[in-house]
Amino acid sequence: MTPADPALRRPLPRPEDHPDRPDGLADVWRLGHDLWETAFDPPHLGIPANPTASARVVDHQGRFIEIFLCVAKGRIIDVGFLTSLPGPGMAAASLWCAAVLGASLAEAVTAPPKPPPDLPAVHELRRAVRLAARAGQAALVRAALMRAARPLAPHNG
Repeated sequence: MTPADPALRRPLPRPEDHPDRPDGLADVWRLGHDLWETAFDPPHLGIPANPTASARVVDHQGRFIEIFLCVAKGRIIDVGFLTSLPGPGMAAASLWCAAVLGASLAEAVTAPPKPPPDLPAVHELRRAVRLAARAGQAALVRAALMRAARPLAPHNG
C-alpha cells in the first residue's frame, strides 16, 4: 500500500451516501477512504471541549489510545482521541471517532468491535483497531453511566 494506490484515494463516505443503513451512519471502516491521510492528519486528534466521558486502554507494550466523548441529549456531539501509537493508531482511533460522531449512545455501541476482514493483514493496524474499539466501548460505558447517574431535575408541580 502506498499513498498513490487509487484504492486508498477515495473520500470518506457520507451518511447520505448510505440510505439503506438503518442508523444512517457511513461505514468508515471500509478501506475505501484515504487511509494515509487519516493516519497522518487525523481529523479527531485532540481533546474536545468539555468531554462527558473518556477512557484509556493500554496494551501490553505500554502504548495507549484514549477516547473522549461529548454527549448531549443522548447523542455524541463531539469526539476526540489521544494516542501514543504512530500512524496506524491515529488512523484506527480517528476512524472509530468518525463512526460514532452524531450517533446515539445505543447506536454507537454497534461501532465495529474488531477489525473488519477487508482490512489489510498489517498486524500493527489490526492491533490498533482493536485497541481503539476497546477504548471507545469503555468511553461509551462511562458516558452511559454518567447519564444514568445524573440527578433528575426537581419537579415543580
